[in-house]
Amino acid sequence: MTVSTATLPIAPPTRPVVLLVEDDDPVRDLIGRALRANGFDVVAAASGEEALELEVDARVDLLLSDVMLPEQNGFEIANQIHARSPRIPIVFMSGYYDQAVAEAAHLDIGSTILQKPFAMADLLAHLRAAYAASRPVEP
Repeated sequence: MTVSTATLPIAPPTRPVVLLVEDDDPVRDLIGRALRANGFDVVAAASGEEALELEVDARVDLLLSDVMLPEQNGFEIANQIHARSPRIPIVFMSGYYDQAVAEAAHLDIGSTILQKPFAMADLLAHLRAAYAASRPVEP
């Protein structure tokens, strides 16, 4: 018996999954809706502890984290996630971005930290570029 390829189910295209860590509920909801409307799936967390739990159970492709969070800052969360899943690209956002923030995180100034408020188009461009850079090159 032969199976025609026309009868095989076609897998839906996968959408990159963003782990969004933001403690401000309205901001988290706004960013989550915008990401979903622009081709991403979103797993949202209000704290670092919640993010770490979600990352273990979810297939996460990108981490988008606020820097200033209660209890653990975004850099600490990112370091823990990176230790478990080094392939996950990380984009930070902060309302307090400056040279001091970059130095405190031991990041070079060229690292991806978006200053709030930012244009959604800028966020989408940074996430898409980070995701593309993390994908294996097809032969």
